[in-house]
Amino acid sequence: MRLVATHLGGAPQDLSKVPVDLERVSPFYQAVYHAARDIPSGQTVTYGELAARLGKSRAAARAVGQALAKNPIPIVVPCHRILGAAGAAVGFSAPGGVQTKARLLALEGARIPRVR
Repeated sequence: MRLVATHLGGAPQDLSKVPVDLERVSPFYQAVYHAARDIPSGQTVTYGELAARLGKSRAAARAVGQALAKNPIPIVVPCHRILGAAGAAVGFSAPGGVQTKARLLALEGARIPRVR
């Protein structure tokens, strides 16, 4: 997809309106993915904050992380914008791990989190 390539090439794009088919994932996962897509480029939230946005307790942060670990559409569902409770880049299963997460955030102009 051209928008994703342009985004990854260093010209951040608004990918929040790219249509996605999440029909085959659970309603909770769908809610997590939609909430992640609502995080603007260049901004971050913690797993607990994302859980709270879903009306769940911060204790649901682990369940949010599990959903994001199975994200079927990385970049379009920007799981790289979700950080650990201490603001660290944690829990990124894409190739390159948390270093890739930090690079994606830098590309979007976000504060670069500590990488653990």
